[in-house]
Amino acid sequence: MDRMPKAPASPVLVSAPVDGLGVPLNLEARAARLLDEGQAVVLLTVVEREGSAPRAAGTRALLTAAGLEGTVGGGLLEARAVEAANVCLREGRSARVRCDLTGLGPDSDMICGGSMDLLCEYLAPAQAPLFRAADAALKAGLTGIWLLDVSRADAPVRDLYLDALPEGQPLVAGLHAGAEAVRPLLAGRKGRPGLVREGLVERYVEALDAPPVLLLCGGGHVSLETARLAHAAGFVVDVVDDRAEFADPRRFPMARRCLALPAFADLAARCGIGRHHYVAIMTRGHSFDREVLAQALETEAFYIGMIGSSSKKASVYRALRAQGVSDAALARVCCPIGLGIGADTPQQIAVSVVAELMAARAGTLGALRAAR
Repeated sequence: MDRMPKAPASPVLVSAPVDGLGVPLNLEARAARLLDEGQAVVLLTVVEREGSAPRAAGTRALLTAAGLEGTVGGGLLEARAVEAANVCLREGRSARVRCDLTGLGPDSDMICGGSMDLLCEYLAPAQAPLFRAADAALKAGLTGIWLLDVSRADAPVRDLYLDALPEGQPLVAGLHAGAEAVRPLLAGRKGRPGLVREGLVERYVEALDAPPVLLLCGGGHVSLETARLAHAAGFVVDVVDDRAEFADPRRFPMARRCLALPAFADLAARCGIGRHHYVAIMTRGHSFDREVLAQALETEAFYIGMIGSSSKKASVYRALRAQGVSDAALARVCCPIGLGIGADTPQQIAVSVVAELMAARAGTLGALRAAR
């Protein structure tokens, strides 16, 4: 394994390209586009972390001749990683590099300690169809597993195992239908990306999963600030309101979709609420909140939150219980929405809401809400 080179120049950072809706392209889509354009590309992946190094396994970024898209930790670490990746870019090869942060000295900007292993993977144009297939799966809401044999760091072998193929997707080099055979590798790591060692064979495993979708029900001031912050935090944002002027793409330029839906009728079906959805209920009235909540509770949404006071919560819950909604179902709801940080303004409330969404995604929300 190579060591990080010393005294690198600061890397050139490039803004992530966006699609026609202003949503940043996922890495798979961006890699496919670059490869189709004939550009040289190196995919940087943190494959292992020890101690308190800044970024965990699964952190990824792309390097082209134009510079770095994304980040693998910043500071001296990133500069060294980019220098190593630039060598791979020039020479058309892959490499695995190790950065030990424990001996950088008290004057370093990386005093956190620990170490990180990064794979600098040179992507070949022939892999464009594989990354296109991954992008198609993400857009279709399908799941799968990336598996890289890194036993030879200079020649890693990348495969993608999809639970189901997107409609019309042919099998291409490296693409496999069905992930049952490799799922135990990911399960053995409790779903987290990282290295799996079996004798002399070393493989990196990582889930391919669709990005989280924040469905904002209501397009008012708090929703607008929440949309801005959630989009910056990596959520795909959809907005629905009963009024066209509050579900306007010009009001929500960061949103993937804006939908004007009178009385929020048929919301769950029209918005395709599924297990990747985080539903934030912020409509302009109690009756609309009640209607939206009733529909959301019939879905597999990963998270459901509703803005409101304790009296509003009691009123809405009482009405839903009268309609036959169980206490167990209502226990799924985070109300009042957001972590208890003493938020007051729309901007502050947005911080509390997005923090709660991120905690839900990380699996730490239960403990945080219990401490309120």
